[in-house]
Amino acid sequence: MTLERAALWAVVIAATIFLLVAGRGLLLPFVLGIVLWYMVDSLADTLAQPRLGGLRLPPPLPMVLAVLMIGGLFWIVGRTIGRNVQAVVEAVPSYEARLTHLIEQAARLAGIEQAPTLSELVARISLADTLGSIATAAASVVSVAGLILIYTLFLFVEQVHFKRKLGAIFHGDGQEARVLSVLASIDREIRIYIRIKTTLAAATSALAYLVMSSVGVDFAGFWAVMVFFFYYIPTVGSIMAIIAPALLTLIQFDNLTPFLIVLLVFGSIQVVTANVIEPAIMGRSLNLSPLVVIVSLIVWGTIWGVVGMFLCVPIMVVALIVLAQFETTRPVAVLLSADGRIPESTP
Repeated sequence: MTLERAALWAVVIAATIFLLVAGRGLLLPFVLGIVLWYMVDSLADTLAQPRLGGLRLPPPLPMVLAVLMIGGLFWIVGRTIGRNVQAVVEAVPSYEARLTHLIEQAARLAGIEQAPTLSELVARISLADTLGSIATAAASVVSVAGLILIYTLFLFVEQVHFKRKLGAIFHGDGQEARVLSVLASIDREIRIYIRIKTTLAAATSALAYLVMSSVGVDFAGFWAVMVFFFYYIPTVGSIMAIIAPALLTLIQFDNLTPFLIVLLVFGSIQVVTANVIEPAIMGRSLNLSPLVVIVSLIVWGTIWGVVGMFLCVPIMVVALIVLAQFETTRPVAVLLSADGRIPESTP
């Protein structure tokens, strides 16, 4: 690669990152709309597959069932989080007393004679500013949710004519088959990722609920839902899913036994699932370098926050497949891969 070409690539990458950061408010709702559309469409395709006896659901029914199932899932999650937020507010005084006691114990162990109180620790926090920020964030979530639904609706409308437009764009130059092959490869890899991740996230969430409810941890249902979503965040999500419930257990109980049970039992489940079972099931389907996954987690998390953390792996899968199709970018695809093997370019 010549120096001029390297400089050109550097400019392109810098401009792309700038646009992603500057246009975050415009791009995120659209990207989340694509994610929601893909979830519904993939579930509808799965429901439309022939079942026992070769029976197949009539065409409109799979899509209707998929919309109802995804909508019901979001309703259950929202209701669970809403109920537990109210319960957390009511339980704050008891947690405050317990946390004050833990701070005093930690101060004594550290040799500090006068331990700071919670009031002193949060004295500089403005309640008015905090409430204003919460209200602004809530209004933003509502407005973004509306935009996401609008984008999703128009994506379903656009889906009807997409292949026809693709054929018109590449008519006569033989590129239509290549583009369709690349899109099919992306679709296959993303579906494998989502299917395996969702199955393991649901299993881990159920086991977390059993462990926490057996110990008597408050808001076990809420934390089980959080564990489900944490599982989609590579590496960091597994750590957060272990630490957050364990810290709540430490604050809630007067002895260390429940804390150790949650930390060791659920921690072992999370580590084995994320580091042993998932790689064994995934195999070489994604073939992304672990270093690339960590770097992309940091980069996309910096650019798009939590949403970027959730989407970093699918984004890099798409990048790997697309870069492998062009001779000039194949070396980059090799660097992104785990073992140097990349998809063959479609002629």
